[in-house]
Parts: sequence; C-alpha cells; structure tokens
Amino acid sequence: MKKSEIQDTENISAMSAPGEAAKPAAESVFELALRARNERAARPVARVVRAPSRIRPTTRIKGWFRTHEAVYGPIFIFDPKDEGSFSEDPVFVMPDLADELRAEGTQFQNAIREVMGYLTYTEGGALYLVLVPLPDPTTGRRHPVNEQKIEALEAARHQWKRLDWNKDQRQYDDLTAPDKTDEPEWPEDVSEVAILTRAFGERNVIKDRDDPLIAKFRGEA
Repeated sequence: MKKSEIQDTENISAMSAPGEAAKPAAESVFELALRARNERAARPVARVVRAPSRIRPTTRIKGWFRTHEAVYGPIFIFDPKDEGSFSEDPVFVMPDLADELRAEGTQFQNAIREVMGYLTYTEGGALYLVLVPLPDPTTGRRHPVNEQKIEALEAARHQWKRLDWNKDQRQYDDLTAPDKTDEPEWPEDVSEVAILTRAFGERNVIKDRDDPLIAKFRGEA
C-alpha cells in the first residue's frame, strides 16, 4: 500500500462513523497552560495590604539619625529603672491612671514619667520614637544630659547627628556629619494618633490598675 493510501486510511478511521457525534480534538499541554494563564489573569486580584512596620519607642539614640519636624506628647510612659526586666520598651500609660498611680508614692513617681516624643530616622532606615522627659514641674529644669539630647534632636531636623556616650565626662559627644546629604523616608501619615499607634500598638498600653505589669511592679505577681 502506498504511503498516501495509508494516510487516507488513517484519516478515514479517525472520522466518526455515520450517526456518531464528532469527537473534539484533545488540547495539548501548552494549550491547557495558556488557557489557564488567561483565566487567572481575568480573575479579580485581592491585594494584601501590609500593616506599617512598628516604630520602636526608646529613651536612647544609637548611630546617625535625623529628626522629623513634628513633636509628639506630652504622654505618660511606664519605664521603671533598676527594678528588673518589666518590658523591653517603654509602655504607654493612660493619663488618668498615670495620675492615680503616681499619687500612691515615690515608686510610681519614678517609674511613670511624662515625656515628649521625637520621630527619628536612622542611617539604616529604622524609625524610632525617642522619648525625653519633660522638665521638672517644680524647678522647670531638665537633667543636663536630656538638655543635650534635645539640642541634638532639634538640630537633626536639618543635618545628620550622632550622640556617643562619654563615660569619663558623663555626657554625650555630639557629632555632626556635614557631608551626609541623603534625606530620610518619613511615613506618609505622621499624625500623633498614627505614630503613637505604630509605637505602642494595643498591647503596650496600661489601661487599668489590674494590668500585669503594675501587679508585678507592686510585687503582687
């Protein structure tokens, strides 16, 4: 049998017999893949919106930094000194509760402080809310170290600054980087609510006298 006759025979055998429905040709693997791709592209896309990263509250400044124009506060924080490890970061305290606790005695007066917050941007791109105590209500003065810190924070609005602690002189070495010109990338929302929310969240807030941190501080837990 000639080759052309063999092909004709195969074509005839592939045809449906009289009365039978024609069988659709099977899709190749590439036709299936392309059709699936097109179907996926036509689906509505649900974009996942990531929550903004946390801004860490701190009383210390490390490395080169810049400061935002805004100042936040006054606010109360719970940050006991020389009392063991209560929290890695300062904790926000509701104002009325702060007044009640501080009225109990000196232990809370020293552990709960009224501060102002400065939003800072570090050389590595991290954001911090640097907390500085308000002046003493009786004398109207701040500790010289805090005065020095505020001066550096204010100057860092327009230039890169760094504060290195000098153990011998018991003060900071105030450094300036005149040749560093890159600008910080500030958050879009720098309102007080937005910044305090990112700094403290819902967990790092003392709302009532039954808070576990307060019980631990009293020695009740």
